Amino acid sequence: MHRHTYAAAERFILSREFFGMKLGLQNITEFLESIGAPQKTYPTIHIAGTNGKGSTAAMLDAVLREAGYRTGLFTSPHLVSFRERMKVNGQRISKASVARFVDRHRRTLVKKNSRFLS
Repeated sequence: MHRHTYAAAERFILSREFFGMKLGLQNITEFLESIGAPQKTYPTIHIAGTNGKGSTAAMLDAVLREAGYRTGLFTSPHLVSFRERMKVNGQRISKASVARFVDRHRRTLVKKNSRFLS
């Protein structure tokens, strides 16, 4: 298995975004199914709309943590650091977690004609 540095893993993920945005959930749904549908293993709140999603998500995260829940938060885009997008219990995910994710799933993401993350 290839061992990515954090910098290489971040470059790989961010480079995938420049292949063009495709609307809809089909691509991410297919990717998540291909890795075992991890999103089905825990309760999720999906916030949609035009304005205020980041603020609403941050407030919900804070309220749930205060109530004793373990939380995960994903927001996009980031302002300074890619890891701003992903937090667990209010803490950015580690650089090692990003590198492990890319190590584990890179083949799926780059396979010929893959639509995942593009």
